[in-house]
Amino acid sequence: MWVANCFLAATAGALVALAGCATPAPFPLRNAFPTMETRHIPELGATGKAEVGAAMVSTESVLRVRGISIAKTVSEIVNPPGVTEVVRGDLELFATSSEGDYYQGRSTYSVPGTSIPVSERSGVFVPDDKSRPAVIYHFVQGYRYGTKPVAYVPKEIIKITSESFRRELVYSGVSQNTITVVYREFKNSFARPAFTQELKYDLSQHRVIGYQGARFEVLNAGNTEITYKVLSLLQ
Repeated sequence: MWVANCFLAATAGALVALAGCATPAPFPLRNAFPTMETRHIPELGATGKAEVGAAMVSTESVLRVRGISIAKTVSEIVNPPGVTEVVRGDLELFATSSEGDYYQGRSTYSVPGTSIPVSERSGVFVPDDKSRPAVIYHFVQGYRYGTKPVAYVPKEIIKITSESFRRELVYSGVSQNTITVVYREFKNSFARPAFTQELKYDLSQHRVIGYQGARFEVLNAGNTEITYKVLSLLQ
């Protein structure tokens, strides 16, 4: 049964609302795993522009996570009398079950009139059966489906983690037909000094330059920016 027919009656000065009593639900099996992938900017074959000090090309290992986005914060009264709230924004796929997917982001739980700290978590459950609405899925005294429909849009979330690794070639300017490019490596968003190298290319010799598998055709190089075509990517 998706929704139970019961409610909370509030007294004067207390919580004033009616709430559909949430139905018991099994905790989804935690078998949702993000995907590690390599992202290239710009893509192969693209024509790009980079100002002095900006990356001409970068390659980065990132986590791609399936998620949803909700435009409005959603709250619901739960029993015992308290309010669970799922904060608007992006929610990541946390777990799946035979009935659907559970997404989790920022959430709160509070009991009006008290200052008791609570740590219950809530999120949004999206059923596989699209005739059923997405609802709050909360963890107050057991796992429960909520009853209030939640509007959402699917979204892929890109995350930088401690395992993320980025490499880039940065344009540093031109002098007498010789351009300077700096190769840099980053681990977890921090530059690795030992893996920074300055490279110089004489465009009078050839308009195609490269480093570590990356190849570019320089279309125009000036004191403020460079225009180029990506022939191959960093390996």
